[in-house]
Amino acid sequence: MHPQRVSGSHCPDSRVVGILSVAGWLAQGFHIARMNPVMWLAAILACADMATLFELVPPLRMLAVLVGPFFAAALVLMQERSNNARPWTILETLEAVNVHRNALVAVGVCGACAACLGQLIAFAVFHVSMKTSVMPNGMHDLTIVYGAHNGGGNALEPLFDVAGYALAASLVWFAPTLVVLNNVSPLAAVAASLRAVVRNWRIASLYGIVIAAVVVGNALLADPAALLVRGLVAMPLVSSLIVLSRYGAYRDIFG
Repeated sequence: MHPQRVSGSHCPDSRVVGILSVAGWLAQGFHIARMNPVMWLAAILACADMATLFELVPPLRMLAVLVGPFFAAALVLMQERSNNARPWTILETLEAVNVHRNALVAVGVCGACAACLGQLIAFAVFHVSMKTSVMPNGMHDLTIVYGAHNGGGNALEPLFDVAGYALAASLVWFAPTLVVLNNVSPLAAVAASLRAVVRNWRIASLYGIVIAAVVVGNALLADPAALLVRGLVAMPLVSSLIVLSRYGAYRDIFG
């Protein structure tokens, strides 16, 4: 519970696991949740509500990347203590997270920078145009127009945004866990998280497909009944997948 100097400056090694491991992670997470079902149900619903808020209000998505590491750290700390049959309280968890607040902020900033980079690239490619011309006196003129719409290519703009958020998610997926459980430095944790996600790209693709399916379905279905189903069923299920499998994935991939 007391501040410590970062001891793990090297990049922790990860291993490749099979896609069927996800079932084992969920089973382990469900076993841990059964020890305190009310608390874990509240945590899952809180995550679902926050995800819905960030989806409905796009400007807040950058905030999600910044605060996400703190929620991930708190959840995995509770799972670690429950898995070891240790009693825990919310106050204890908050104190443990607070010890690593600077490192978690650094992890969030790395993720936010990656998301911003994707948006900047998309803006430069699809909303900036440059024109060159030669003046009568022989001088060359360069005109840069901002806010332009570069034809049908703009349909590809969401892919750049998705790529930026995917990179941000890869950087922060395991990083908070490595920080709070292994006392790894922020940069080493971010690098290890990215490497682990890339090496297990099949599992990462599975998670991405599930999340993308929910997001696209929400965008296509604007009916009030569909919105109710999204809020009460779809988002809690996705949150359950992420929350319950996080600890098992860390233990399996990082040994």
